[in-house]
Amino acid sequence: METTPPPPVATPPTPLSPPPRRTGPIRAAFRFAWKSHLLLALAPVFLTSLVVSEQVEGRADFANTELAQGVEDRWGEPVRQPAPSLRAVESGSVFTELKPMPFDSQHVRVDAAMNYRKRGLRYFSGFDFTFRADYAYANRSGHDEDVAFIFPIEFNKSQVLLSDVELTVNGKPAQVELKENGTCLLWTGRVKGAEQVAFTLGYKARGLGSFIYRLDPSLAARDIAVHLSVTGGDNFDFPEGTLSAQQITQTDDALAFDWRYSALESGVSLGLILPSEKSYDAIIATMARRAWAPFLSFFALWFVLSLGSRRRLMFYEVGLLSATYAFFFVLVAYLSAFIHFYVAWPLCLVVMGAAAVLYLKKLFPEAKSGLLALGWLWSMGVPTLAVVIPGYTGLIYTLELLAALIVALHLSLKPNVRALLNPELQGAL
Repeated sequence: METTPPPPVATPPTPLSPPPRRTGPIRAAFRFAWKSHLLLALAPVFLTSLVVSEQVEGRADFANTELAQGVEDRWGEPVRQPAPSLRAVESGSVFTELKPMPFDSQHVRVDAAMNYRKRGLRYFSGFDFTFRADYAYANRSGHDEDVAFIFPIEFNKSQVLLSDVELTVNGKPAQVELKENGTCLLWTGRVKGAEQVAFTLGYKARGLGSFIYRLDPSLAARDIAVHLSVTGGDNFDFPEGTLSAQQITQTDDALAFDWRYSALESGVSLGLILPSEKSYDAIIATMARRAWAPFLSFFALWFVLSLGSRRRLMFYEVGLLSATYAFFFVLVAYLSAFIHFYVAWPLCLVVMGAAAVLYLKKLFPEAKSGLLALGWLWSMGVPTLAVVIPGYTGLIYTLELLAALIVALHLSLKPNVRALLNPELQGAL
């Protein structure tokens, strides 16, 4: 008896698998950053940038307060020299009824030489100066006058080291005395009717930051001439509330400023903010804040080397290299507090660069040492130059990007580079 085979069971159709999901550009970028340890590499750089810039700027604020006060206590203070005043009374009258009298002329000369003072990363504009002034007065009252020549001293004599004070009257040395707890010099004498008298006063001292000559606030001034010369600096400014110099003469290492007026209102100030050294604390803080951008070019060098050797860098190797890069900014900040920035920077560049290049040479023996050194110099030198020369920052960065673009275009045309990079980059993404 034949058995009828059961009917075949229909096999259900195999469902079609969905097409592979295409990775978006943002996700691909994060995936690349994770696999290449870029995020790990940026961590110490960002952390160092934050800490160094905050510390340096914090010390800059400190330098404007407590540190500046300490510098003033040791090396001088801003000099604010009021003009002298002349008080007169008819001879034989009560001497307490002195009347203020204007000078017929005031000719002042100040010769300053810069003597910069360094504390930490800050340079303070110390200067030594010689003050000499000629004052003329004519008695037009028709009778003899008893006069008092009063020269105010509104600075701490122990801080500015006031010395060699000398007063001559009509060309003859005169005796002066300190009055009111040493806040002014006083000379008294008699001026006959229709007589002219000439006072010449001079002294030596030191200052910090600025020099201001302030006219008597109670009297108008006539025939004013102030000459201020400075050696040892080339940048300057005028303090707020002062008249700018009418004539400025600049040579290689000297500046000269001249004010000349036939008449001026009372209380007008003439003066100058003395030249200053470049603020290296601001330069270092700016370098630290921008460190992440040049670091990317240094990281790109590692990445290309790892592709060429078909060896992916381990996470600790990436961490050590980025830490070496970041520590440069820590070292240059602290070293610049003890030696000049332009000595500290190349020294740190050589020391930390040697450490980074030697480590990369051990990881990639086939890489040329010159190429590794060039990559280090490129990532450090060009951005630093852009900070040190602020007037050309945009141009320097533009030329840097142009050079990088030209190199990329050149490399992309080489067959071996194209064959090497394309599959590896696809795998990395």
